[in-house]
Amino acid sequence: MQVVQGKRLVTPDGEVLDTLRAGADRVVVDVGTGDARTAYRLARAQPDWLVVGVDPAWQRMTPTSVRAARKPAKGGTPNLLLVNAAIETVPADLYEIADEVLVLMPWGKLLRGVVHGEADVCAGLRRVARAGATLEITVGTSIWRDPVPLEIRELPELTPEYVDTVLADRLAGYGWQVTGAEVVSGAEMDRISSSWARRLGSANPEVVIHVRASAVDPR
Repeated sequence: MQVVQGKRLVTPDGEVLDTLRAGADRVVVDVGTGDARTAYRLARAQPDWLVVGVDPAWQRMTPTSVRAARKPAKGGTPNLLLVNAAIETVPADLYEIADEVLVLMPWGKLLRGVVHGEADVCAGLRRVARAGATLEITVGTSIWRDPVPLEIRELPELTPEYVDTVLADRLAGYGWQVTGAEVVSGAEMDRISSSWARRLGSANPEVVIHVRASAVDPR
């Protein structure tokens, strides 16, 4: 497993992750974390949690990694781990680590994999989850409004109806039982008691579809 440490990639000793896990009340894995700033904010707000950001574009995470390495009094977050990986090929070190898996505003391969319920993405998400862990997916609905980006013109719109009739069954095949799907505006986010809502913040104007699932045995 490669992690971002400052401005470089390192391969930590296996005991490092074990120590972080042992000291955490909860483990959250943020898949497709991007620049990891929202993962950083979550780690900062929840110092008793271990927050693991996962993204294959590790250079984008370096400014956040530098910031996280500071002393806690100066904004450091020793409970944040940034991993250089794609969820399709997630390292075995992260298998069954998460109490909660977050996919927040995905794009590219991750977005397509989530919307289509593709095997490599959905199975990868399940691998990092413990039994009973929650999966929280949020996708901004505005991406399907004109002008629709070229990258997603062939992608079906993610709606509660689509989740119920198509996606739920596909996710079940990879060990995810859908427990809810709803459209939520920024003004309504405070009523959702979950990590993704805290990360987005109620001031965010985006309208999102929020899909929630639990890790179970595959059908």
